[in-house]
Amino acid sequence: MRLLIVGAGQRMTSVLLPALRRAGPALQVAAICDPDPTTTARVAELAAAGHLPSVVPVFPDVDKALDAGPYEVAVLACPHDLHQELTLRLADDGIAVWKEKPYALSLEHAVQLTGRDVRVLAHRPHGQLLQIAADRLAAWGRLLSYRIRITRPTGDYTGTWRASADRAGGGAICDLGYHAFDLISRLTGRYSVRHTADRYERHHAHPATVYAVTAASPAHRPPVEVEESAHLTITHTDGCAGSVYLSRCEGRADEVDLVAEHGRITVSADRALLQVTAVPGGSARCVELTAVEDDPWAAMLRHHTRTLGDRSVTAMEAQAGIAATALMEAAFTSVRLHRPIAVACAPTSPASGASPTLEGVTS
Repeated sequence: MRLLIVGAGQRMTSVLLPALRRAGPALQVAAICDPDPTTTARVAELAAAGHLPSVVPVFPDVDKALDAGPYEVAVLACPHDLHQELTLRLADDGIAVWKEKPYALSLEHAVQLTGRDVRVLAHRPHGQLLQIAADRLAAWGRLLSYRIRITRPTGDYTGTWRASADRAGGGAICDLGYHAFDLISRLTGRYSVRHTADRYERHHAHPATVYAVTAASPAHRPPVEVEESAHLTITHTDGCAGSVYLSRCEGRADEVDLVAEHGRITVSADRALLQVTAVPGGSARCVELTAVEDDPWAAMLRHHTRTLGDRSVTAMEAQAGIAATALMEAAFTSVRLHRPIAVACAPTSPASGASPTLEGVTS
């Protein structure tokens, strides 16, 4: 399948292209679109190094790239403020759009994408250990609490678009937080509680409120317009409580801790600890797990390739995207108003004419 890459920044070189190679030959880069005049030279270097086909045309704008089509898929990896316009343009041209996070910068924009073939490149749910976590939650009863920590030692990015609030839409809450919001939407959006040996009752625990607090940038870092760290407290409609910590100024960490009625799983990097309790107050059985050759980026790309054109999968991805965007929007509102904010319902969708609530989306 012919793939168009829109945006040829450092992330494309360091993450996307290697993942495409590991994912297999089903997707072939057919063209690259980027206005940076140095892109052609960089693409030639990547081709010489074997990361791209020997001949990949480079176009300065989307119109010229589309004229050289057709393409089955477009990967959108440009600055955030350009996402919505380009996503709508490509999707309405009949191309499946796999976009970098976030799904959208506002809930209104997120709803505009429903009904179109759009998915966000969220790789964490495709990791082995988090897939086990999602599977176990279905048997462990009601989720009681969770804790997510994502930190990165981000360098000086003051000269890039990511330092601009208008262009990036936000800092740690947008770039790192979206990963957490996506996981929360998938893991707590719905689950089952076993009542008898052969009967399940469906429960929905979508987020109710978000309280987000940010801190000033460390003195040793150049000042930027966007937040570099944040601590979020999230309550859910069934009483579940969550904590999310995000930072661009610390060592790399990826930790997820999920506590349910009959079990707990703590995932940190490529290791996990499962604690299972058969009855309340009973002794717990513990199992340690290590991911084997875990490659969530390649697994994600293979999944999207296998399900290309599957409207039910696209609808599920849209549900997660809208719910994650609602959480992100509530977090930014909380930072601005200095108080807890209710997670908003989805506004009216121009594409469908419907007015879905967030509960309707996540359920």
